[in-house]
Amino acid sequence: MLRLICRPVEKRCIAVSLKEALLLLCVNCPKPFTLLNVCFSNFIRRLAQTRHVAACCVSIVLAFVFLFAVPASAFTPDDEELAALVKGNFGALSSWEAEMTFPAYSGSKVHVWYARGRWRQEWRAGDTSVAVGKGGNVVAKCTAGDFALSPLFVWMPPDPVESWRSWGVDNATRGYGFCDDKPCFMLGSEFGDESSPSIRLNNEDFSPILFRYSTSVGLTTVNYSDYRTLGGFRVPQKVVVSVGDELLEIEIDWIAVNRADGEELYARDSIDEAPCAMPPTPFDILRDSFRYPSVN
Repeated sequence: MLRLICRPVEKRCIAVSLKEALLLLCVNCPKPFTLLNVCFSNFIRRLAQTRHVAACCVSIVLAFVFLFAVPASAFTPDDEELAALVKGNFGALSSWEAEMTFPAYSGSKVHVWYARGRWRQEWRAGDTSVAVGKGGNVVAKCTAGDFALSPLFVWMPPDPVESWRSWGVDNATRGYGFCDDKPCFMLGSEFGDESSPSIRLNNEDFSPILFRYSTSVGLTTVNYSDYRTLGGFRVPQKVVVSVGDELLEIEIDWIAVNRADGEELYARDSIDEAPCAMPPTPFDILRDSFRYPSVN
């Protein structure tokens, strides 16, 4: 049985084991109740700050009644509302510039420019290897073989909600849950589903936390974390890519936002015709295991 206990401690109301209670609700209750756990969690956290103990305890009881009485679908944004929420936080982000480094491979750095789906990469490890492209397509490169793609390319694509749908995320399945013990919005999978294509977003600013999708190589999971604010936008400073047994940790040093729109950066003729050397590991790890999501 789930219980919340209110005690007058310094004139505050304390929710005992609230997190565990909500997690149990997620696992043991039918789908509609799973969708409300984050809203309820935020509600309780605010109640816990009140100095009116009696009112707080009564409100918790009423909240539980409300939790089991109201359809959860009333609290999840539809595609149009979700698109508006994401656009409100990231719609003005037209381009960015960043540098990727790899804690396990200290000799490699990747300078990345991105603008509305177009990109430029410069792998620097002694020599410099360059490529330009759009989405998952490499338009031009100086290497003889295939060129690795960056997992940052799927972080915030143009028209994100439509892109997620076209990449196999089931927009009809949506709800709230916990991602690394923090409230998050889940699109494409329910709480506990660790295999279906899915996007998980921060519950407050709708920044991507996790993106999972299937490719010819296998199930790919990209985790974005350690967010900070740059130029008014929330950007991740850590990325972890997992494909089968392959796992790669990436640190991101953000240089600028909305200052990488120059056409010359992404032009085919910006690549030197002289052949360049293949960059060292982890270039080969990303080249062989990371794939851009295919369009359904």
